Amino acid sequence: MLSKKEKTTEIILFIGYGLIALAGLVLVILHIIGMNLDNLSNVLRTANEKFAQTMKMSFLVFGSLLIVLAGILSAITLAVNGQKVELVEEKKARRRQRLALEEDSAELE
Repeated sequence: MLSKKEKTTEIILFIGYGLIALAGLVLVILHIIGMNLDNLSNVLRTANEKFAQTMKMSFLVFGSLLIVLAGILSAITLAVNGQKVELVEEKKARRRQRLALEEDSAELE
């Protein structure tokens, strides 16, 4: 098991990754809404075009990148913390085994 500090850090990281993914989803939705409005000079389309001029990508591409980035980071966090938990569990199992062997050898004497 992870310590309380490590668990809290993991939860905070996942909340941050969720917010990044949510921001990406909002950008994708804004792009879709802006492109489907009848008025060609609507605020969303104008913002998307200015963003595209500045960043060299539209809301759709940037939002998609944010979603993918959040997914990759959360997968890495899961893998790292899972490996830590496995190491701690292995250590506990070895310790239990050593104690059981010591008790058995003490009973034989």
